[in-house]
Amino acid sequence: MSYERNRSSEKHKKSGGDVVFYQHNRKSPNPPTPSRPSGSRKLSKKRKLLNTLAVAVGVLLILGGTACLVAYTYFHRINYQEIDVDESQTSHTSGADTSGSEDVQTYSGQLLNDPMVLNVLLFGEDTRSGMETGNSDTMVLLSVDTRHQKIKMLSFMRDTYVEIPGHGENRINAAYTLGGAALTVSTIQKNYGIKIDRYAVVDFSSFRKIIDVIGGLDVELTAEEVDYINWQYWINRQTEYKEAEGEYKEYIRSQLKYNWFYLPEEEKPINKNTLTFKNNGEDEPTAIVHLNGSQTLWHARNRGEDGICSGDDFTRTKRQREVISLILNSLKKSDVGTLLSIIYEIGPLITTNVKTSEITDLAGELPTYLKYPIISEAAPAVNTIGSTFYFSDYAHPVYINGVFSSVILIADWNDFRQQVAEFIYEEQVRRSSSSSE
Repeated sequence: MSYERNRSSEKHKKSGGDVVFYQHNRKSPNPPTPSRPSGSRKLSKKRKLLNTLAVAVGVLLILGGTACLVAYTYFHRINYQEIDVDESQTSHTSGADTSGSEDVQTYSGQLLNDPMVLNVLLFGEDTRSGMETGNSDTMVLLSVDTRHQKIKMLSFMRDTYVEIPGHGENRINAAYTLGGAALTVSTIQKNYGIKIDRYAVVDFSSFRKIIDVIGGLDVELTAEEVDYINWQYWINRQTEYKEAEGEYKEYIRSQLKYNWFYLPEEEKPINKNTLTFKNNGEDEPTAIVHLNGSQTLWHARNRGEDGICSGDDFTRTKRQREVISLILNSLKKSDVGTLLSIIYEIGPLITTNVKTSEITDLAGELPTYLKYPIISEAAPAVNTIGSTFYFSDYAHPVYINGVFSSVILIADWNDFRQQVAEFIYEEQVRRSSSSSE
């Protein structure tokens, strides 16, 4: 029995060779199997395997390219802005010296740094006044310490009296108004003697959106703190107060406070009657309250209000660090997809000089970093870093632009810088007996 090649098929071509058809000779009941060259079965199996591998590699390349494109798109939504920091503005002679480690470069008069510690200066910017450069009452140094596997937060008190390069002595928060993030970084490096690696700025409007994107925060609040949030929500929606200006605005604020005191609790955004306050070892009972973006912002800005909530700048910076800790803790519960979604949403709301490649690396390590314990302090503060500070008074007057001003004065800058260095770098620094102011 035989097979005849259909000659008409010879005219049919296909990429890779002729398309061959065989026509069955009806006289043959059992057509034979077309003969194959020796070893063709093994070659066929190998070819199939190679084809399968080629397809798999192709799919991986497509997926990898897609992942890179997604990462590129997500991370490039962040507002990258380089700043020109005057690196010649080194610190005063520092009280810190090396501990023998070659990894930490701590020299007298030079900036302290450790390649295993990333120092990012976070700014909370108030641009409501319409100025090109707003005010910054929030300055928190976020240190990712991979040497000791810790995340550290250090608040710089806004009224600390420092030397601002090119502008003389002033409160530290004046540096941001005078020269934005660049001048503030130069000011901190000059006065505190630590290297600032990167910065990030979030204004108030963006902060509210970020909190809403992550679904809000569960915050532990006292009854006074709840009252403060409700009060700010109410007063800033009163037309008479919003339209007033200057001293008259403060007068209207004090008068409207009487109306607010008689406002029924159920008409307030957070009804205290629905909360369960418990003693937790603090001075006042607290309750867990879920806050949205606007409410969280008011809580973070709370430094007290006469007749409503006690507080000052020290309690405000503590609240700010607690809020940052809660944000980090909320991210711990997120999977990679959720984290990417959050980055995509909040990217345009952040201005930073963290490069895309660095963000990619940080994103890869984020699950590890989020497992680190979080430690926070203020500098200076009572019974902690720089506790020997004092306030200006008529015995120690300070005049800014010819006006007597209340500022924080550091009693011993050498000792203060040493304490800051030890908080960030721990045993990697030691005291130098030969250093002086």
